Parts: sequence; C-alpha cells; structure tokens
Amino acid sequence: MKRNIQFVLIISISLLFLYSCSNYFKNDYKDNSPTSGKLKVYYDEGMYPHITSQVYSFEAHYPEVDIELFQSSESEAIDALYKDSCEAIVISRLLSEKEKKAFESKQFFPKYSLVAKSGVALITNIHTPVFALKKDEIIQLLGANNEVKDSLNNPLKLKVLLDKNNSSVMHYLIDSLLKGQKLSSNCNVLRNSLESINYVADNKNSIAFVDFSWLSDEDDSLWKANKAKIKIIGIKSADGKTYEYPNQSSFKLDTYLFTRNVYVMRKTGDFTLAKGFESFVAGPKGQNIFLKQGLLPNRQSERLINVKSGQ
Repeated sequence: MKRNIQFVLIISISLLFLYSCSNYFKNDYKDNSPTSGKLKVYYDEGMYPHITSQVYSFEAHYPEVDIELFQSSESEAIDALYKDSCEAIVISRLLSEKEKKAFESKQFFPKYSLVAKSGVALITNIHTPVFALKKDEIIQLLGANNEVKDSLNNPLKLKVLLDKNNSSVMHYLIDSLLKGQKLSSNCNVLRNSLESINYVADNKNSIAFVDFSWLSDEDDSLWKANKAKIKIIGIKSADGKTYEYPNQSSFKLDTYLFTRNVYVMRKTGDFTLAKGFESFVAGPKGQNIFLKQGLLPNRQSERLINVKSGQ
C-alpha cells in the first residue's frame, strides 16, 4: 500500500514537472492563438488615439492576450514586419511594388484588411484669419512660398508645421500633392503630432498638417482642451465656391481631398493572434470603436427597421 502511494506521488510530481517545463519553454509570441498569447504591433504615430483604444478593448475581451504597441513611422513599421520584429502593423497605405518584391524574396505574402478611413487635417490657431484653402494654395505653402490670402484677401505668411519626420502625413503630402518634389525650407518638422497641436494652439498664424484621428473624437480630453484654441481649415473646391472638412460624411462621400485608408497588415497564418487582432479591428466591435471615435469604419452595422402600415 505504501509503495502504491509513493508510485502515485512520483507520477504526479513528474507530470507537474513536465507541464511546468512545457510552459517554461513556450514562446507566447509564436505559440499563440487568435485569442491568446503575445503580439507586437507597430503602428504609425498618427493613429495613436484609435489603435490604443482598439488594443484596450481587444485585451478586455480576451484576458489571455497581451499586445505590445510600438509607435513608429510607416516605413519603420513595414521594415519591422519584414525583419520579423513584429507580426502585425497598422498603416495608411498598401505596400509598394518594391516592398512586395522584397517580402516575396523571403517567401512572405502579407495579408491585410481595410478597417477605416481617416484623413490629413490642416489645423491653425483660432485667431488666424484663414478658414479655407484651395489645393493650389496648400501646394504653395509646402513649396516655395509660405504666403496665402486671408479671409479678407490680404497677404498672410504662415509658419508651416509637419507632425514628424518620415511620418505617413509627410509622405502623403510629398507623394500626392508635391508629386515627389521636396518640401520647402519653410516647413518645420516637429517631433510628433501632439507637439504640432500644442504649438498651433499657442501661436497665431501657424498651420500644422496632422492625422485627423488625433482630433476626431469630440469626447476626448485632447479635443476638449484645445477646441477653444484651434480650428480645422476647410479644403476649397477648384472653383472656390464650396469647401469640405474632414469628417465621417466627407470620407464616406469621398469629397474631402485628403482622405486616406487605414489598414491592419500581417504576415502570419490564419490561426494566430495577429489574425485574431486583425479580425477584431475589422469586425463589429472594432468597427464600432472607429465609429464612436469619429473615423469612418470600413463596415457599418445594418439597421433593420420594420414599418407597419396603419389598419
């Protein structure tokens, strides 16, 4: 009887030891599932308010998930994905042909989901006498001349600010507006979007280009602290008769000139935490977060209304 007890005890200890060892050697970054494990996500700094909300909600729904966020530029995020520094990224563009070929050379074929639409916002001090600008005037600001006409048609020089060196906003302006030309020496590059917003709030006759996601949520403390200090500049139509602001409606109708897509991109399989995160952000819960925080989700829930005719 005593020997039987000893035998059972030895077996139990051995099983416990083996289980402990298996957990000890487990790599939660590789050995994960769509709803458990660890994940590194690189994202463009301009999306900070929304990505942090998405991650907070995802982790709240799945307690065994641990996501590490790394703020970066788009090029840094793509490079991190390429070099195996992370398994998922959030950026505002798709891979270029050159980048695709680089991934393919390593047998990587990144998958992605379009999850939302945002835009580049032009902001200025509330006391700056400019309310809307044409595309040509914006190109002029970024190019050789930092002078525009104010609301009374008087010449006005503006201090031009960009959110961060090599940011998605900077590359968007260079690629889409300047068609590859360099930014003028009149443009001042700051360290991040928050610094740009704070500078404009404190200085008249300055203009900053930032991702709209920083200011899209009217319930956010940042917007509440600055709504009496800054204003968003409208973008005029070619004839100058109408103008648009960045918002969910102008993104939906594609009437805002600087509308951009937001993508979650990954290179791992379908039964991984990277896929789980992508599916969450692209799914009903993640889409609703974008909607509530002022961006346009890629998918909106249908509302079914039953109308009964009177008897």
